[in-house]
This record gives sequence, structure tokens and C-alpha cells, in this order.
Amino acid sequence: MKRPVRPVALVVLTACALYPGLTAVFQGLYPWVTGQEFALIGQQGVFVDLAVKLDLPIWAPNLMKAAIGGAYLAGVPGLWAGDWRAWPLVMLGALGSLLLGPGPGVMGVIAILCLTVFRETSAHQPA
Repeated sequence: MKRPVRPVALVVLTACALYPGLTAVFQGLYPWVTGQEFALIGQQGVFVDLAVKLDLPIWAPNLMKAAIGGAYLAGVPGLWAGDWRAWPLVMLGALGSLLLGPGPGVMGVIAILCLTVFRETSAHQPA
């Protein structure tokens, strides 16, 4: 069985799922749990500021953040299981994390590299 990515890349993708994935879910669902917006140092972030400038309702960017993080968290266990159907879900999370700021953006670039460059082929697979 060929896996979608190599095992070393799976470890890196797990770190990507934990940092931008878990924090995006937390920040996206925070307003529904506490009743107030999530803000660090009084700033909501570039993603929310852009959505407000585009006259989107305030819940839209929060749900988009939660969806980006959920894509990571739902897809990476599928990659560990060797399921190719999880690959587009993780790629969606990686591309979406590019919108969340510099920290998640760097992890998104690393995840995109792991998903595209470190694919497992029959040459890498032990017999």
C-alpha cells in the first residue's frame, strides 16, 4: 500500500495540525463559548479585520477559522491511516492557514511542502 506522504512528513503534519489547526478551532469557536470575541492584545487579527472591511458578519471569519482548523484535525489522522481521501482535506487546511497570519502561514507552507514534495512512491516503500 502506498501512503499519501512519508512517515517523517506525517510527524511534521501532526505538528502543523496541532499548532494552527487546534488554535484556529479554539479561536473560531471561542465567541460561541464565552460570548466575546477572541483578541490578543486588543487585536482580532488580519483575517477578521479583512472580513469586517468586506462587510461580512463577524461570525463568518470565526466559522472559517474553525473550518480551517477542523480540516487539519480531521485530515491528519486519515493520512496516518494511509487514506488518500484525507489528502485534499489537509491541503485545504494548509492553504487556509496561509490566511491566518504569519505563524500559521509558516506552518501552512511547511505543510504544503510535506504534502507535495514528500510523497511516498514504490521506490521508498519497503517490500
